[in-house]
Amino acid sequence: MHSSFKYLCLPALLCTALFIQGCERKTETVQPEPEQSQDDKIMQELSSEPVKDFAKTEFDTADIQALLDYDQRFTAVSDDMENELMQMKEQGTLSDTFAAERKRDNINSALSMLKELDLKTEQGRYIQGLIYQYWDSQKSLLAQAASEPAEQHAADKIKGLGQFLHAQEQLAHWQAQYPELNTAAQ
Repeated sequence: MHSSFKYLCLPALLCTALFIQGCERKTETVQPEPEQSQDDKIMQELSSEPVKDFAKTEFDTADIQALLDYDQRFTAVSDDMENELMQMKEQGTLSDTFAAERKRDNINSALSMLKELDLKTEQGRYIQGLIYQYWDSQKSLLAQAASEPAEQHAADKIKGLGQFLHAQEQLAHWQAQYPELNTAAQ
């Protein structure tokens, strides 16, 4: 009887051990992936789509010039605002509220200037849309900034930047197709 008990227990014990081992492996493979690091999130946000090809139209040069003019005017406005804020900071007269208001004004200027563009081409409207989406997301993030921790603000500053960079790459690619615009700009 004792030897038959050995023969029955040994296979049962072996099966139980294999069953438990199999269950443990299953839980190991089902573990969730580790959370992305902050650097990975930044790199993912900054990656932009490849430049798209659009058919050339008779309105291309006018739209390119309109977008370049927008970029130049908006850059001038932004630089002036930045200089003003830096001077106030150096003088010790800059408040967080005033800085936030100026940033909000700057974003609203970008959105208004983009809305005013009367672009005729699909590519021009595509670029306009990408830039608009970036500034619209920045406007939303600025509105949320007061209620979130400072660590979140650092990550949010780059939100949508990949789209903005893609718009800049798309515009540069488009402009390169018209060398006469490059010589006229210089």
